[in-house]
Amino acid sequence: MTNYTICNCRNVSFFDVEDALHDYESLTDVENAFSHVQEVTHCTTGCGSCYQKILDAISDIMHR
Repeated sequence: MTNYTICNCRNVSFFDVEDALHDYESLTDVENAFSHVQEVTHCTTGCGSCYQKILDAISDIMHR
């Protein structure tokens, strides 16, 4: 998998999202996983335009 920036405001990459989920216990609920990623990385707290991209990345990681 290639790393790429998802959240430009907070400089959060796909690998940052993956790292945030690495120790997360429940990879069955995208919304709870999103809250955890947001807490760890602070993504979507700037302009918010990366919201869907973060959800897509979490979904991709969860379904591997």
